[in-house]
Amino acid sequence: MEITYTDQKISELIGECKKLPENWQIELEKSGSLYVIGEDGNRFRIIIRQNPKYPSDFSAILAVVNPRTGTSFRLRRYNGIPKRPHNNKLEKEKIYGYHIHIASERYQKRGYDEDTYAVETNQYDNLQGALWCLIEDTNFKQPLQLGLKLL
Repeated sequence: MEITYTDQKISELIGECKKLPENWQIELEKSGSLYVIGEDGNRFRIIIRQNPKYPSDFSAILAVVNPRTGTSFRLRRYNGIPKRPHNNKLEKEKIYGYHIHIASERYQKRGYDEDTYAVETNQYDNLQGALWCLIEDTNFKQPLQLGLKLL
């Protein structure tokens, strides 16, 4: 299968500084999606979703929009507890708890979705916690809060 992004490019995209707009939380909650332009000009998308019947079934996703095709490539996906275990196909291991999907060149080469590989985590236990982990882990910068002064 064709490689969309190499591991090096994935790492560069994760490390690119991304500034959140003032109203980012309101916009994300309203639409479930938010576009942000990184400092190198890449267009990123944060997506959140939660199953209303099973609140522990959720995802907070960071994708980059491919400038040629307009399609979203999932760089990271912070998931809740699935109804059935996640299966890392190449490693032949199952994950039963909260987990973070990580895009990889290796899985793309084998014909799997870019973010099929995942690692178990105890960094969060709800959608809001997963979203904050995504923001911290993928180099997002929050706007200065009104009323705060820099030293």
